[in-house]
Order: sequence, then structure tokens, then C-alpha cells
Amino acid sequence: MRRLVILLTALNLMGCAHGGGASESAAPQAAASVTPPAPKPVATPEAKQASAEAYGLSRKGDDAGALVLYRRAWEGGVRGKVMAYSAACSASLAKQPEEALVWLARAVDEGFDDAKHLDQDTDLDSIRSLPGFAPLRERVVVAEAKQYEAADPALRDELLKRAEEDQRVRRLLVASQFKDEAVKAEMLKVDASNTAFLKDVIAKRGWPGKALVGARATFSAWLMVQHADKDVAFQEQVLPMLEQAVARGEGSAKELAYLTDRVLVNTGKPQRYATQLEPNEAGKMVPKQLEDPANVNARRAAVGLDSVEEYIQSMERMKAAASKPQP
Repeated sequence: MRRLVILLTALNLMGCAHGGGASESAAPQAAASVTPPAPKPVATPEAKQASAEAYGLSRKGDDAGALVLYRRAWEGGVRGKVMAYSAACSASLAKQPEEALVWLARAVDEGFDDAKHLDQDTDLDSIRSLPGFAPLRERVVVAEAKQYEAADPALRDELLKRAEEDQRVRRLLVASQFKDEAVKAEMLKVDASNTAFLKDVIAKRGWPGKALVGARATFSAWLMVQHADKDVAFQEQVLPMLEQAVARGEGSAKELAYLTDRVLVNTGKPQRYATQLEPNEAGKMVPKQLEDPANVNARRAAVGLDSVEEYIQSMERMKAAASKPQP
């Protein structure tokens, strides 16, 4: 079960309600403009619940019902590129193309920047011919290009290729209901290869931050470290490097929180941000041993993470989806 949680966490960082682009945690945001953006509204608990329920309905194919809840969530203050993009998909599938375009615009405003997924996503086919689609796609293309700007394109490309392999084998394991022993062995082999590669890179170049390899590829490097559980000493070695990268604006505070907890748990200590979960006796996901539980949500908020309750809800949804037999 521990490996199930690890796999779901990784896929959760890379996926969205309709199986597509990067989640809120996956890719760092672009640098702030000269004029600071308006502060986001504070989402009500009811709005957050509506968003969670909308996700569940969309997974079941009830896109019309999901759309009603996505509207309620937005009106209640919930923001985010994944929710807005998922709402665009639901609106398109519910034969509401004009509203789908509005939701897609909101997703782009919130930072959606996965042009490849946008081009391949059949959920949005009903809006591609609308006049407003092409300008939105162009904005996504421009935003995505910024994520790949790098001083070392060759290293960037290698990191991206290895991260895709990391996720490919994990998707296969999820599809097998975590039962395919050959895939499990392949995953361990991929992780070992990625760990050895990244150790060599870091020994020669230091932490591969955004300036060196681009925002997408530095996330790929983090993903490899997060999955280097067979080499905890390496994870410990990287942790202060990532702390320094975050301080320089070269890394993500969210990713640092995940790696901090991973190292603490892997060395037998209480975690700090409740990112590492396990099932309790009733089979429900709960945080592993945690320091100062009363203030965990304040710590999570400080690094841009949702509340632990929302995080657990998200993981429970992914666990349920992963447990469904594949057609």
C-alpha cells in the first residue's frame, strides 16, 4: 500500500480530472509581471466540496452534473488551472461549447500551459472551430515555450525523456491494478537508472535549476529524486540543494515540501507537511507520523499547498479511480 500511495502521488502531480495536463503542483508558475496580479478570492468550504464532487462526477461521465458544480465552485472562490481546464472539458462534452471556451480562457489565465495536451484532447473538439479558440491556443503555446527555455537544452531534453519514462511505467502499473510483477521490476530498473544519471549530473553541475534546464525539466529532476527511495542518502544530499534553489527562485517551494517529508519519513522522523500518507485500520488515507499536527495546514499554506483535508480527498479519489477494473 505504501507504494500505491507513492505512485498515486506522483501521478496526481502530473494529471488532471480528464486525464490531461499538469496539475497545480507540476510546473512552476511564470515570473510575476510588473503589475502584481489581483489577489485570488478565498474559497469557501462549500465551494471546495463542490469542486471535489464535480471531479467525481466528471470521472463517472456525468459532465452536465459536473458543470453545475464547477460553476458553484468558481462562484465560491475556487481557482486553479486544473479545475478550470476540467470544467472546460465537462462543458464541451455537455454540449456547451461557448461556456467551454470561457472555462478554457480561465484555465489559461490561471497558468495552463500544456499545448501538446490541448492539441490532443478530444474532449475539446467541439470548441476548436470557435473564433476564440485559436488565440487561447497561441497563449498556451507561448506560455509553454517559456517553460522550456534552458541554458543546456541537451540536458533538459534528457531529463524530460527520463521523467516521461518514470511516468510511463507507473501508468502501466496503475493500469495493472498494481499486480504486474514484470512492470514492478521495470519500474525499479527505471528508478535506479534515473538515480544514477541524476547523481552524476549533480556531481558535475549541481542542482539542475530553471536557468540551466528550464522549469519543466527541473521538475523532472525533482521527480527522479522523489522516487530515489532506494538511495535515501542521495535524497538527503539533494535536500539542501533544493532549499538553496528555492531561495534563489530556481526551485519550487511545493516540491521542496514533498522532498522534505520524503526524507523525514525515510529516515524515521515525523514529517512536516503531511504529504506522505498511509491507510489506517479502516482503509482511509491519513498522514504518516506528523510533527505539530495542529499547525500543519498553516505550514502547507505557506508553501502553496491545499489543506491536508483537501489533499486526502484528492488521494482518495485517485485511489478509487485506480481500483476500478479497466475496460
